[in-house]
Amino acid sequence: MSNESCTIVPLGACPASALQLQPDGKTCIIGRSAGASLRLDHQSISRQHASLVFSNGRWAVTDLGSRHGTTLNGVALEVRQPMPLRSGDRIGLNPWVLRFDMGQNEGATIVQASSMNSGGTVVVMAPSKEKSQAQIQLDLLITSSVSIYAAATEVEMVTEVAKVCVQGTKCERALIVRFLDSGSGSRLEVVGEWPAGSIAIRPVSRTLLNGASKGKPVRLSEDDSFGSAQSIIGTGVNGAACIPIMIDSTIEAYLYLDQFEGKVNYEDVLSFSQAIGRWTGLSLMRLQRFELESRQRELLEELAAARQVQERMMGATSGNKGEVSWAMCSIPGQVVAGDIFGVHRSPTQLGATVFLGDVSGKGLGPGLLMAAITAHLEAQLSAGVRAEKAICDLSNFVSTRAVAGQFATFTMAEVDCAARKIHFIDAGHGYYCVVDRNGNAKPVDVDGGIPIGVVEDFLYESNEISLAKGDRLVLYSDGLAEQRNDEGEMLGPVRVAAALVGSLTCADDVNRLTELLKAFAKNLKYADDVTIASLMLAADVEKTHAEAI
Repeated sequence: MSNESCTIVPLGACPASALQLQPDGKTCIIGRSAGASLRLDHQSISRQHASLVFSNGRWAVTDLGSRHGTTLNGVALEVRQPMPLRSGDRIGLNPWVLRFDMGQNEGATIVQASSMNSGGTVVVMAPSKEKSQAQIQLDLLITSSVSIYAAATEVEMVTEVAKVCVQGTKCERALIVRFLDSGSGSRLEVVGEWPAGSIAIRPVSRTLLNGASKGKPVRLSEDDSFGSAQSIIGTGVNGAACIPIMIDSTIEAYLYLDQFEGKVNYEDVLSFSQAIGRWTGLSLMRLQRFELESRQRELLEELAAARQVQERMMGATSGNKGEVSWAMCSIPGQVVAGDIFGVHRSPTQLGATVFLGDVSGKGLGPGLLMAAITAHLEAQLSAGVRAEKAICDLSNFVSTRAVAGQFATFTMAEVDCAARKIHFIDAGHGYYCVVDRNGNAKPVDVDGGIPIGVVEDFLYESNEISLAKGDRLVLYSDGLAEQRNDEGEMLGPVRVAAALVGSLTCADDVNRLTELLKAFAKNLKYADDVTIASLMLAADVEKTHAEAI
């Protein structure tokens, strides 16, 4: 990055003058418009073709949706996607090229061309009409490399490879094949061929393929080691060769060449076919990488969509419901969380029911079970079912639908605002803390039952705590308490309570614990989903805040 000015230098026959730009945040428009900062009057240039701007400590170029596009060092830019610039970069706007110059050009050697007339005659050089086989192969390598590397699919790419091999070696057939069987099996997948349909004309030598499986090119020979390959000669094949196509040190496929009429000197075509094989391996690796990246993008998009649904099911991160005020934060360990949180107010009861849980496992499966649990529980509570029966029914629901070994730790808290009491039903959860109006924090121990989904018809017992004026109850999932640092230490309830000392609001409780988690884990990934919630009686919120002031 640099804060220096830059210069846009027209190259070649471009009629424009050099333009110096200052890093003042103003946008430089390049185009055919009379108002453009750098005007290029040509029919291929759009009125507002591209822009340059200094932002966030560096210069960037953006194609503005031009008709014929913009390139950077020969690579086409995506429309309206800024691309950072480095000194010496070449910005292409057909038919002209501009150089982006910061006056540095590290690593470049710049000389001044002499204007002295040498007295000689400039002669246009034309290639010889007669080309040697080596020149033909070199031309094919150069011209085909672009189409091979730019192929969008594997079939398109290997078909082009087979075609080029026939043209460059004078063999009559080229195939790209893979073994479908382990070891030296006989079943082959024909990935590409040229000419089309030639695989059905004559067989392929398994002996040659097995010979190439050692990682070296082989050809049909009179040697005893390839004696069994002579069986294919009776089918009209006069010669054959096989070149392994490698990705790193692994054989990905085989390039198989043969001919039926005349003779081919395979020693002469070895270097060409090996070069094609190496180029094919690089192209296959590129296509496979793009395929994996595409799958990864699709997966992340699906997970992100699932996460959005979960966030909507969890509800607002803060609010008031049934005379209860709360703040909440949920941090997924792997994009999609298995944690559950909700505040439900039954139309037939005073107060509210707060629930928080954690489905075992990580990823999409627990996330789906979390959604099912939330929907089932909301339906039960909306029907007026009390917490004791609702959690028993929920445990039965999970045990009959979850996969083997899957369960959920859970807590349900019925808040009785009039009596200032909370009735707990704990199912293997166990993480609570009370913070009073003065910011004193104390962990709360409750007698809990087994996680839901483990045993059908399990009867859970209720615990009760009283809330003094201004008290807040903090609930959090085991993803917070059981997170480890780089020394293997567990965060634990004691550190949680210490972090809450001095906190005066629900939002401050949540913020303090999320900051504690970040500082404790440092650069480590979170081992599990984390959900933190703080709640208090809504009637205490304004009074406590006013007294604190």
